[in-house]
Amino acid sequence: MPCAVVAACVATDLERLAARTLCVGFEGTQAAPGVLAALSALRPAGIILFERNVTDVEGARRLAERARQACELDDGPPLLVAYDQEGGRVARLRRGAAELPSAMALGAADDEALCERVGRALARDVRRAGGNVDFAPVLDVASDPRNTVIGTRSFGDDAQRVARLGLAVARGIERAGVAAAVKHFPGHGATAVDSHLALPTVEATIETLRARDLAPFARAATAGVSMVMTAHVAVPALEPDGRPATLSRRLLTGVLREELCFAGVCVTDCLEMGAIADTIGSERGAVEALAAGADLLVVSDHLDLAARIARAIAEAVRGGGISAARLEEAVARVDALRTRLRGQVPLPVDDAGLGREAARAALVSLREPLARWQRGSRAAVVSFEAPARGVATPVDGVAGVPRLGAALRERGVRLAEARCSSAPDEAQIRAARDAIASADDAEHVAIVVRRAQHDPAQVASARALLECAPEALVIVAREPYDAVLLPGARRVLFTFGDEGISLEAAADAMTGACVPAGRLPVAIEGA
Repeated sequence: MPCAVVAACVATDLERLAARTLCVGFEGTQAAPGVLAALSALRPAGIILFERNVTDVEGARRLAERARQACELDDGPPLLVAYDQEGGRVARLRRGAAELPSAMALGAADDEALCERVGRALARDVRRAGGNVDFAPVLDVASDPRNTVIGTRSFGDDAQRVARLGLAVARGIERAGVAAAVKHFPGHGATAVDSHLALPTVEATIETLRARDLAPFARAATAGVSMVMTAHVAVPALEPDGRPATLSRRLLTGVLREELCFAGVCVTDCLEMGAIADTIGSERGAVEALAAGADLLVVSDHLDLAARIARAIAEAVRGGGISAARLEEAVARVDALRTRLRGQVPLPVDDAGLGREAARAALVSLREPLARWQRGSRAAVVSFEAPARGVATPVDGVAGVPRLGAALRERGVRLAEARCSSAPDEAQIRAARDAIASADDAEHVAIVVRRAQHDPAQVASARALLECAPEALVIVAREPYDAVLLPGARRVLFTFGDEGISLEAAADAMTGACVPAGRLPVAIEGA
C-alpha cells in the first residue's frame, strides 16, 4: 500500500493513539520499502511474524530489526515483536531453532520442570529472532476429540494438569525474558469447528465451564502471566447474546478482569479470521473488541486494514461508541508491557538435547509391549497422510516420514517404506502390501496413522493392512483418538506429533534405546 495512502488513514493524534493498540502482520521475508513506509506511518504497538516472514532465525532477526527502525520513536517504548512459537506443529521458527514436541506430548510426560525448560528454550529462540512476545502456551482443555484446530496443542483433558504444565511453560518463557500469552480464553478445546473458518459454539453449563475451561485461565491470572489471548468462540452460558468471546464485555471485562482479576494485557486472536471477518467484519470487530476490554488487537495479514481499523477506533471514540478512557487504558497497559520488556534480563538457557529428551518422555505404549527391531532386521513402515482440515491444519504430516525412516536406518534396520495418501488408491495399497511382505515378520511392520478419526478411508485401509500384519505396531502420530478405531492393533505407540523429533523418539523406542513411560493425557475408550 502506498505510504501516502496509509498516512492519510492515520493522521490525527487520536488515530495515532488507536494504532498503539494494534499488532500487525505483513507479507515477505524482507521488509519491502512499501511495507516499511506503511509501518512508519501507522506506528503500531507491535508486529507478528509467521512462516511467510521467516527463512531462519537470523533472517527473522534482521526483519524484526528493520521493523523496529520503522516503528519506534526515540523517546517511545520498544516495538512488540511476536511469534506463535508453541512447539510441535505450531512453530514459526524452525531453521536454526530448537525442535520441541507438542504440548500434548508434554502432557504425556507430565513433568513441570521439563515444561519450564521447554518454555525457556522457546523464549530463547524468540529472543534470538528479535522477538519479545511468544503467543504461547495453549491453556485450552482438550475435551472434544473432534477438535483439530487445538488437538495436540493442548496439554490434555484434565484442567488442573493443563494449568499446572501450561503455567510451567509460561514461567519458563517469562524467566527467559519474553512475555508469554496464554490462549485461547475462555477456552477453545470443546469445539469441533475451527475459528479460522467459522464461529464455533461451546455448549456447556456455567458449572462445567468454570471447572474445566476457565480453570487454567483463573490460575494464570493469579500467577500474573503477562498476556491472555482471546478466542473467537461463542459461549451461550456466559454470553447469552451469542457474541464471540473476543467481542464480549461480559467475558473480557466481567469474567477475565473482574472475576479472575487478570491485570495484564488482553490480546485478541487475529481479527481477520473467519469467525470475525466473515460475520461482524474485522473493522467493526476491532472496535467492539476494544470496547469489550481487549487491549491489543491482532491484524495478521493486511496493513491497509490495520490503518482502517485505527481510523475506525478513532471515529468510535469521537462518536461515543468507545470512551476515551477505555482507549487510554488499553494503550497504557500495552505501553507498560512494552516498557517492561526493554529491561528484561533473561535467565540462562540450557537446552542441549532437550527436544529429544522431551519427545522420549512423552511416548506412550498401549496394549502389548513393543517388539524390538534388531539391527540387520528387515522391516517395513507404511505411513498415511493426515486429511486436510482447513487452513489451520495443512497436510504437512508426511514431512516427518523420512526422519522416521532415516532414524531406523541409522540404527541398522533394513527398511522398506510406503507412503499413502489419506484416501489411498489401489496402487498405494499394493505398494504398502509389498513393503509389508518384505519384512522378516509382522512384528517388524509399523503403520503410521494421522487423524484417521476424520478419515474413514484411512481407517479402512489401516484395518486391511493390520489383517495382513496382525502383529504390526500402529504409531498414532497426531491426536491419540485414532487408537479407538483400530481395536485390532495389538501394539500401539503414541507420539503426540509427527514432527521429526517425535518420530525419532519413536525409532528409539522401536529399537530398544528407550522405554515408553508417558501416560495418556486424554481419556481413550478401552485404554
